[in-house]
Amino acid sequence: MNIRGITTTLFLLLVLAPAVAFSQSGDKASAELKADVTHIHAGSDLTFKLTLDDPLPPGAYFQVRLSPVKVDQELPVNSGEPTDKDRKEFLLHVKLPDGAIPGDWHIQVVYLFLAGTSWTGNTISTNPMPFVVEGVPIAIPTKGTAEIVSK
Repeated sequence: MNIRGITTTLFLLLVLAPAVAFSQSGDKASAELKADVTHIHAGSDLTFKLTLDDPLPPGAYFQVRLSPVKVDQELPVNSGEPTDKDRKEFLLHVKLPDGAIPGDWHIQVVYLFLAGTSWTGNTISTNPMPFVVEGVPIAIPTKGTAEIVSK
């Protein structure tokens, strides 16, 4: 190996080694932070941010429906006013019910209500924002038997 090759190798080691070390420690920190944020107890307050790709039209709002993954226990959360002048960023607050089904939860759907409407089929696509609700397990009936008792 000539001097130029050694210089190039040393340069790459000096430049890339700190970046790799920084990247690895950054990944650990974000993974630990995510674990703290994603576990929520039934009955607790939950605050999350939703950012739109385009501004929300004046008079419009959206409703996020949070739900457990294994059953449908939809919890509606209305958008309220934007937190930025561009009308794209929203901070949403909700209190999980004391009887929230424990386990994996997610955003099931986001409905968009344009000005003057009371019902809509318009939706906004988003990431599922998975989180875990901790609480006492609840048995959910999934089967029943029906029979005629009078003729």
